[in-house]
Amino acid sequence: KIYYVINATGTGLTPFDSWLLLRGIKTLAVRMDRQQANAVRVVQFLENHGFKVHFPGSRNHPQFELHQRMSTGPGAVLSFETGDVGISERIVEGTKLWGISVSFGCVNSLISMPCRMSHASIPAHIRAERALPEDLIRLCVGIEDVDDLLEDLYASLVTAGALPIGKRLALNGVGRVNEWIGAPSS
Repeated sequence: KIYYVINATGTGLTPFDSWLLLRGIKTLAVRMDRQQANAVRVVQFLENHGFKVHFPGSRNHPQFELHQRMSTGPGAVLSFETGDVGISERIVEGTKLWGISVSFGCVNSLISMPCRMSHASIPAHIRAERALPEDLIRLCVGIEDVDDLLEDLYASLVTAGALPIGKRLALNGVGRVNEWIGAPSS
């Protein structure tokens, strides 16, 4: 009976996996703090450039207040819509620092298109019935330097045609993102 439960639920860790779990738990809070802070910056960037962003930690989210009552942080997973499937595909393929994957819970930043990847097996008409946009891009924000992530995302957005080429990144003297020229202020 025990073997069946372990095998069916995947709860039987090897000694090495148990050690990795114990080691990782020690830094979980620090990693989550960094990931959430990075996610908030990415959301601000995307919203300032007019994208429809889905993130419960955003004041623009319809259930922001509910999320605030139920959670101590905004999380590190968000999604946004571009309005065009082709543009979304080019954005995902154009990033250099964001890994293309549907995995969650790691420390590196990931990018995916659910309708082309994790939800591709769901028929298109059912995705439409459930209001899952075909152009949706999902980001799992990691612990990398947030300015590096934003610069990479910005470059991919411009190259994909999601942002006008005239909007240039303003950098301070050490190469860090200082401000976004042409972005509406929040």
